[in-house]
Amino acid sequence: MKTIKSYILLTISLLFLVACTDGFEDLNTDKNKATADTYNPVYNLTRAQLEFAGNHDFSYETWRVNIIYCSMMMQQLSNASWYAGDKYQANNGWASSYFDVAYNDQVKYAVDLLQITKDKEIYANLYQIARIMKVMIFQRFTDIYGDLPYSQAGQGYYSRIFTPEYDTQEFIYNDMLKELEEAAAALDPALDEPGSGDLIYGGDTEPIVKWKKLAYSLMLRIGMRLTKRNETLAKTWVEKAVAGGVFTSNADNAFISHDETGGRNTVNRNSNILSGEWDATGNSEVFLSKTFVDFLKNNDDPRLTYMATVQGSGSVDPDDQIGLPNGLDQNGGATDISTDPDFPGSINNYSTIRADVFLDLSGATFFMNYAQVELLLAEAGKRGWTVGGTAKEHYDKGVTAAMTQLSQYNSAATISASDINDYLVDHPYDDANGYEQINTQYWAASFLDWYETWSNWRRTDFPNLVPVDYVGNATGGKIPRRMLYPSSEASTNAANFAKAIENQGDNTFLTRVWWDKE
Repeated sequence: MKTIKSYILLTISLLFLVACTDGFEDLNTDKNKATADTYNPVYNLTRAQLEFAGNHDFSYETWRVNIIYCSMMMQQLSNASWYAGDKYQANNGWASSYFDVAYNDQVKYAVDLLQITKDKEIYANLYQIARIMKVMIFQRFTDIYGDLPYSQAGQGYYSRIFTPEYDTQEFIYNDMLKELEEAAAALDPALDEPGSGDLIYGGDTEPIVKWKKLAYSLMLRIGMRLTKRNETLAKTWVEKAVAGGVFTSNADNAFISHDETGGRNTVNRNSNILSGEWDATGNSEVFLSKTFVDFLKNNDDPRLTYMATVQGSGSVDPDDQIGLPNGLDQNGGATDISTDPDFPGSINNYSTIRADVFLDLSGATFFMNYAQVELLLAEAGKRGWTVGGTAKEHYDKGVTAAMTQLSQYNSAATISASDINDYLVDHPYDDANGYEQINTQYWAASFLDWYETWSNWRRTDFPNLVPVDYVGNATGGKIPRRMLYPSSEASTNAANFAKAIENQGDNTFLTRVWWDKE
């Protein structure tokens, strides 16, 4: 059982106590040398995982990048008021928010864990897990912004580097693949286990086996991200991942379960924003997009019953669901919601996320799932690569996994095998439209992880989303290709920032990251 529960509160307390008692130690003690009887470094793993799930106070980056921008741009959610991503409006503070917090709230703990466990036999596996965790953190991070401080990141204390150089995304990607290959090969089930402090696999009977599968599954995802930039290299790494052993069922899914009793320290961050403390789905702020509802509704998708509810009436009947089009407002003009041909008379009659399934404050945050793995394998199979099955076989497994995964959010959302089979019979894999079909299902299978939805859309341009062209938008009616660096970087790390801009391009929404080749 993957759970945060009271362990997080204990972890935070212990971290605080460790910090507060440093002054009482002998000045000649090497504080960088951790031993089993003085400090358990798994606390850093706990904190890295929790922060990666969006633990920053006020859900800062989760709200602003994952929800305000990515979910709206990817037309799974919509908004008729101030959510800038719905209409591609520029807000530097929101678009740079992930950069603002990731180094202190995510990278720091992964780097500290690496420093503490390196070359220590009692932490042999924990060190490799730290390498994998760092890759998971940095893949999302670099996919959002492109070039980043990477090799010198988190080295302020250890190496006194306070203005780190930006590495190119190409360098970061190559190094992440190397790290995964080495870490996966070095993991040994006969050696140390992280225990309950590992919020992802700590409750599993074979956690080291699961971490090895996660490493190869991340390798698969990173390899597939290279398809536009270097297809030969992509093929090499994808086939390595398959040979190593990727996820084989939903039991392998990488996620953590939250605990609402711990308040902001432990609650699910998407849920806290969308239905909890901020209640964006209950205050007429966030709705399901027409694009997403229509996809589910027009295909008689059994997920719709569990994903959507009419905000005003609470109906979950698929026939009652109406998605709010992106790019509308409530200003009484040409883009007012009343101009929607399907306008249901009130904004409260549009559909929003079914909170009892997806937005429990103690619910799960998924980092990578089996459905994504199978759909990536389906695309690789269509490309003719050696992935242990045909595109159709992997496609069917991917769709099945995506539908059955809903029960991991809430057991009440269990879709029967017969319903899934009926869906696959009615919507069989069509190789002629394989890339679109596979990646549209990937879009649906990544619901709530809108960082990943956006990245895979940029790689494949599927599904075929029709951009909005709202008056005053920042992109000329084009869906953004990256988020914005903080304006403070131009002053606090000026020389390195300037080199990054010279290498990558202007700090705008339309500058593409390295792998997003036109």
